[in-house]
Amino acid sequence: MPLRCATSRASRICPEELQSSLNTRQILQAVEDLDALCARWKRELRDDLLAVHSMAHTVIHGAPLTRVPGKESLTEAADSVGDELREWRESLAAAIALLDQIAGLAPD
Repeated sequence: MPLRCATSRASRICPEELQSSLNTRQILQAVEDLDALCARWKRELRDDLLAVHSMAHTVIHGAPLTRVPGKESLTEAADSVGDELREWRESLAAAIALLDQIAGLAPD
């Protein structure tokens, strides 16, 4: 059964190509991944990055500590936050690639 698109511009896309190349569950997975990123950012990641800033500001500028020191050193905390951001970068890149795939189906 051919795919019916909501707009006339999208309906010019070859339905067979779209149906064979796109798994719509990937779009839902991207939504879930981005929801998780937003929740993690609000819950912890923002605070973790601010803690790195605070430690760096103390080390680099001699500023007084504005937070209770954590279990990680500055370099360990930076590495930990960097690792997490790299993981999210992969999720974001996958979502972008999926959207680019859909956008690339538009007629010239």
